[in-house]
Amino acid sequence: MTETSRARAFLIGLTGFVYAIVPILAWLVGLSVDPRGFAQLSTVALIFLLGFGLLCHWRGIPSLLCIVECTGFGLLLTSPLVVSTYIAFALKLPLQDQQLLQLDRFLGIDWMSLIAFFDAHPLLAKSLMLAYQAFHYQLLFLPIVLSLCGHRSRAYQVVGTYGLICVIASIITIWYPALGTYTDFSLRPGDLKNINGILGVEYVPQILAVRDDPNFVLQLEHASGIISFPSVHAAVAVLCSWGAWAIRWIRFPMMLLNTLMLLAAITEGGHYVVDLVAGIGVAGFSIASVLYISRSGSVQFYRSQFSRNVQQL
Repeated sequence: MTETSRARAFLIGLTGFVYAIVPILAWLVGLSVDPRGFAQLSTVALIFLLGFGLLCHWRGIPSLLCIVECTGFGLLLTSPLVVSTYIAFALKLPLQDQQLLQLDRFLGIDWMSLIAFFDAHPLLAKSLMLAYQAFHYQLLFLPIVLSLCGHRSRAYQVVGTYGLICVIASIITIWYPALGTYTDFSLRPGDLKNINGILGVEYVPQILAVRDDPNFVLQLEHASGIISFPSVHAAVAVLCSWGAWAIRWIRFPMMLLNTLMLLAAITEGGHYVVDLVAGIGVAGFSIASVLYISRSGSVQFYRSQFSRNVQQL
């Protein structure tokens, strides 16, 4: 198997794994899920993946097939990964905001001073807000550009690594659930002049509901990114910077964008600085793991006629 086919196999295997395990875990922890929104998203992703994927395979267009599969599997992963974050909070372990705050202070970080600095500079605050919103666009844009530029293995690795980052972050959050800095410091977004801050508090009702409301039902349309430690935004900033490094003409613009996105996790996402440090560590571990698997071939998900077809890509 080539590096590309191994990276592709990892992405397929990870997708199958989360679809197999997440519903079981949701049932075990008693998390009620409204399946309609999640099923619709997964069905659309599956139809897109099978329809366009088979067409690209039939026409023999590897770069377009890679784009279709990266997009399709990325969408397909969304439903179980969202549910996995709520499973972590449904276990109802003690909130760790004070412990995370103490870690920030141990690092010499004064979060309120940081926010005051960013809020005093309108252009910087606006740039951070825009960079924070680039999260999903980057994950869509980067595999497409990588595929078109001949870096198909890196495209599959980016999507597979993103999935692994979310899985690891959900596991860590079981022991480190937190409401975030805006809630911990009782800072309202309206108290700030240039920082929006709404995203730093809008997920809090979802956390409280999944932990405390026995009638809570998770619905896709109301789901939020509720993980604080580690910061998934920080992890994706590292991931996208690494992914873009393979293409010279977007290398440095993407580095700048993701530096801003990483910092924006503080202002927009309500993260402690230690959340960012942990997110960077998770990203490094996940990238190294996916590279090891896709380059060494030590882990194989299946042996079948389908795997022989993969080798032909």
